[in-house]
Amino acid sequence: MDSTGVDTATKQAVNGRDERGRFATGNTPTTGFHTNPERRNNGKWDKDESISYWYNKLLRMPNDEFDSFKPANSSQRIAYIRIVTACGTGELALRVTKEITDRTEGRPRQDIDMSLEQDEAVPIIKGFVIPTMPEHFFDKDIIEQLGEEKAAEVLGRHNY
Repeated sequence: MDSTGVDTATKQAVNGRDERGRFATGNTPTTGFHTNPERRNNGKWDKDESISYWYNKLLRMPNDEFDSFKPANSSQRIAYIRIVTACGTGELALRVTKEITDRTEGRPRQDIDMSLEQDEAVPIIKGFVIPTMPEHFFDKDIIEQLGEEKAAEVLGRHNY
């Protein structure tokens, strides 16, 4: 805030813009990426934030290094705890081992057999039916609503 009590970003947004809303010539933002380049993110994947990366890294560590490892962020902590759990016994250890293996080795190929015997196949749509009406099916309704003369004009027939 400046001495007027107005936030400088607000003042800049109102006073330092051209008619199309862009920054006017000579007006630069007081805060943002140009003043804090360390805040920029190029949008690329960061391996230090990936659980899969830390699974791979921790699994390849020698035992003494793994035992002394101290997680520095959430992804490291999750990977570390899961690996410790997978080293145990029981149903939970097996499930965690499968999860780690799927992420590090890739899921095993799973074939799906879609073949059916002809008698087993039940088609959802056998054909496409377009309903048709008799030739003068709606004529009676049109005559009742419009009268005989107007109906004859609309229908193009004069023999009612």
